[in-house]
Amino acid sequence: MLSIQEIQVLLRACQTDTGRRPYSKTAQRLVDSLGFGRVVGKHWLVTDADRDRIRAYLQRVENIDATTPPDAWLGRNRIEATQLGRNEKLAGRRPREGRIALRAPAGLKQGVSSVHLPAKAFLDIPVDAAVDFRHDVIVLAENFEAFIHFEDARIDLSFSQPLVAFRGDGINMADAVLEFLRNSQAPVIAWPDLDPAGLLFSAGLPKLIGILAPTDPEECLSKHGRDDLYLNQLQQLDAMHLHGKSFALEQAIRNQRKGIDQERMIAERMPLILWTT
Repeated sequence: MLSIQEIQVLLRACQTDTGRRPYSKTAQRLVDSLGFGRVVGKHWLVTDADRDRIRAYLQRVENIDATTPPDAWLGRNRIEATQLGRNEKLAGRRPREGRIALRAPAGLKQGVSSVHLPAKAFLDIPVDAAVDFRHDVIVLAENFEAFIHFEDARIDLSFSQPLVAFRGDGINMADAVLEFLRNSQAPVIAWPDLDPAGLLFSAGLPKLIGILAPTDPEECLSKHGRDDLYLNQLQQLDAMHLHGKSFALEQAIRNQRKGIDQERMIAERMPLILWTT
């Protein structure tokens, strides 16, 4: 089966009467593999007979109506993509796109009800449904292990009902998490690695009120810090300019020239407090 780019090129070719189309590597592949038209210089030449063959190919092999708009797959999931053709993988949305990972030590609050998950479990939910949860603060954890082991960290928070969200990865996309933070009514606390990249990302979060970090960042960095978490992130360090009490975290990193990951914070039972921004 053809890729979405190849199908779009074929649809544009058979939906226009223009016989001279721009050359592209995709057009060259279609000429070489299926014999649709011919390439002359910087042009892809497509005759009426070629267009008839393209329409027949799309219908017979790809099960695609030749009048389908080339951008029809944009925003569709795999189930919706099957309504347009034979290949569900042409979908414009990834299977897990628009979903976020959430958990809450005191239970997920939705209206007057509360949902308690098994230990170390989390809820994978569409972002548009997640905004119905009602919590007094959202804690955004940078790493998945820290997200799952939130209760194992020594965190001193004045908020009694935090909602813990995972920052995201290749499965739960970060853009969906940011959308959730923007649409939620709750303030946001970042819990990142104590390194330039973690602090820089945290500083750009919507509704941010503070950053969770060790009570004595200078001592923790000196005793448990890693040089590579500083040396490999000098570009992020140059762009970092924290405000409020959280400036002490930036200053500690610059002084110690080290970084600490969240897993180390949990393993060493480091007391963590909120550094306001």
